[in-house]
Amino acid sequence: MRIRDIQTAVIEANYDWTIVKVLTDEGIVGYGECFFAPGLTRLIHELKPLLLGQDFRDIDRLCRLLREAGVTAGPVGGTIFHAIAGIETALWDIVGKWLNVPLFQLFGGAFRRRIRLYADCHAAEGLSSLSSLCTPRIPWWMSETGETQHFYEIHLKAHGGRGEEAAALPDPEAYARRAKQVKAMGYTALKFDVDIPNPYSRDDFNRCLDNREIAMMAQLVAAVREAVGDDTDIAIDCHWRFSAESAIRLTEAVAPYRLLWVEDPTPPDSVEALERVTDYSPVPIATGENHYTRQQFHDLIVRGGVHIVAPDFQKTGLLEGKRIADLAETFTVPVAPHNISSPIGTMASAHLCAAIPNFLVLEHHGIDVPFWEELALGWDGPIIRNGFIELRDDKPGIGIALNEEVAYRYRRKDEPFFASD
Repeated sequence: MRIRDIQTAVIEANYDWTIVKVLTDEGIVGYGECFFAPGLTRLIHELKPLLLGQDFRDIDRLCRLLREAGVTAGPVGGTIFHAIAGIETALWDIVGKWLNVPLFQLFGGAFRRRIRLYADCHAAEGLSSLSSLCTPRIPWWMSETGETQHFYEIHLKAHGGRGEEAAALPDPEAYARRAKQVKAMGYTALKFDVDIPNPYSRDDFNRCLDNREIAMMAQLVAAVREAVGDDTDIAIDCHWRFSAESAIRLTEAVAPYRLLWVEDPTPPDSVEALERVTDYSPVPIATGENHYTRQQFHDLIVRGGVHIVAPDFQKTGLLEGKRIADLAETFTVPVAPHNISSPIGTMASAHLCAAIPNFLVLEHHGIDVPFWEELALGWDGPIIRNGFIELRDDKPGIGIALNEEVAYRYRRKDEPFFASD
């Protein structure tokens, strides 16, 4: 019942998917996933000596031990939490396999086994990829496809291109086409970015929206709503870019299109700005992916008045994620977890969503990654079917293993691939 080794690998996809592999003296192997960050694997390997020889069942105690050891790296969030979250998930996977039960049973059992997903559609374009510093990149394996120039062009438009690259207005018809395509896959909820470079932007730093920008964003939302009808939920993402005043005007402009939520309208470090928006917004406001602890979410709910919380379980960890959900349930606030993960993190998140009474919908950010489904072993057919994940009682732990052959094919070449120190 002891931890024998901890290894890491990084898959270069639309983001860096950092996978943690924990090996035990009983031959049980567990997989977990961390939210990306610079220097993440180095940190995990520095934490490893604290865990070797420890009882893998003492998950809460071990995570507290790691947080205390990493207090100088971020006592209330940051990369240390990312690292611990991946290790924690791998330990839960091991305990589930050791007990021969699915992960959701370890968190109190299932309120549902059919987990609804929403598809993140970006800015109506296809695959885009960001480095660990959130800068646009072309994954090395895409160079073999001959599509790198097109990829580069759409990347600049979607992620901060300026000058000539950003001169053209976004095309509402492109948003509508994308919405129809994704709805046809079976998804009943979609999310689009609206904080995109455009010729109306007057200043890149003051967080203020021009009236024409707001009208442009509303036009994009209108096109999506007309394309998918009233039976599909729509959300939009603002990535913390706007002032409270601009965010309020934006919510007023998109209110006629009955959005599921407007996400992250104001900077994550200003609860006061969030409060001003939630006080006046006619549209539900969701936020939380840049927060880590139940104390921080208490502030978002009680002081900020947020309508929907969106923790990322590859940042908070699963146990703290459950505590955050329980806190939100006290205030009847729904939980819509943020998730940009591979199948490893997505399945772990889905199991926790099953055990959360106030779960709303889980993000899926990999619809354009061509090998996303190939990374999973031990599942019959696709993991995601018609926009849902169906959890099973006969699949212990997170229910899948990592296909290491596929993962190696798309690995980051400058990172170790499950090599023991």
